[in-house]
Amino acid sequence: MLSLDGVESIGVVSAWMLEPDLGALLLGLRERGYATARVRPRSAGGYEIMFLEPSVIAIKGLTYILYNPERRILAVEGSRTEDVLATLNEVEEVLRGVGSKPERGVLFYELQAKAKASGGRAALKKTVETEDLLGFNLLAVPTSLVSADGNPNSTQWFHLEVRPLWSSWPDERVRYEVILVYRDRKDKLMETLKRLGDLLKEILNRINTVLEK
Repeated sequence: MLSLDGVESIGVVSAWMLEPDLGALLLGLRERGYATARVRPRSAGGYEIMFLEPSVIAIKGLTYILYNPERRILAVEGSRTEDVLATLNEVEEVLRGVGSKPERGVLFYELQAKAKASGGRAALKKTVETEDLLGFNLLAVPTSLVSADGNPNSTQWFHLEVRPLWSSWPDERVRYEVILVYRDRKDKLMETLKRLGDLLKEILNRINTVLEK
C-alpha cells in the first residue's frame, strides 16, 4: 500500500507567446526584496542575461524564478505552496504594471511537483509468464498514469509517474518518487496547487485499490 511521505518541490510554469519585459520585471522584483540577475537588452532584440544560477533570474528565501529565453518559459519553483503562490502573484503584478498581461500573453500554465511516497512493492498481482524464456517471471510495475482522453501536445494534460527507488526494492518498505505534470487553465491549476498534498494522497489511495484487485 502506497502512502504519501510529503511534497518536496513545486513549480508553476507559464509559456509566453512573446518575450515579457525582463528588464522591468527584474527591476520590480529587486524593489520587492528579490536578489535578481543582471540583464541587458540586445540591439537585435531579446536580452543578455547573467543568471544567478543556471536559468535562475531571481531568488527570495527558498523560492526561485527561472527563465528559458529560447522557449519563453517563466517558472516559479519552491518547496512551500504559499511561497510559490505569493511569488507567482508578485511576478504577474509586476508584469501587468509594465504592460505584459499574462491573460493575453501566456499560451499555457503548467503545474509541476515532486513528492516522495513509501509502501510495499507496488505491482500488479498477476505476473507476466516468462519463466520458460528467462528462468523467472516478471512483475508489471505501473509507473505512469495520464489523462485517459488527453493529448500531451495540448494545453490540457495530466501525467503522474510513480517511480520505485530501486535501491529500496529489497526492503520491507519501498521508497517511491512521485512526479506530477498538470497543464490546464490557470484557475484550475491554482485550486489544485492549494490542495496538492490531499490530492496526491487520494490518487495514491485509488492506485492502491487498482493494484489490490
